[in-house]
Amino acid sequence: MTAVIAFTLAALVTFLLRSSMTLARVGADSTSPNMRSLIALVSPAVLSAMIASALLLDHSQVVSPRIAETLAIGAAMLAVRRTGNVSAALAIGMPVYWLATALGIA
Repeated sequence: MTAVIAFTLAALVTFLLRSSMTLARVGADSTSPNMRSLIALVSPAVLSAMIASALLLDHSQVVSPRIAETLAIGAAMLAVRRTGNVSAALAIGMPVYWLATALGIA
């Protein structure tokens, strides 16, 4: 299997899984409040798992994160905590990371 086929299949599966959750939300009026609160926690949980694995693993070895990444995560967490908006994590965390990297903070 070539890399292009593997990538295309992975993209297709990802799209189908994400769209299935969107389509499941169409009947949200019939969804119980408990289920709605659980569904609301899926995005932050997935985002946290992706960030943790990107930060703490290098070729299947556990490593400590660099200072620039730690500063960016701290700023992103503070932004989300103060605004309540997950998008603020990207809006604040990425510029802090870029600035720390540009200043040579490794």
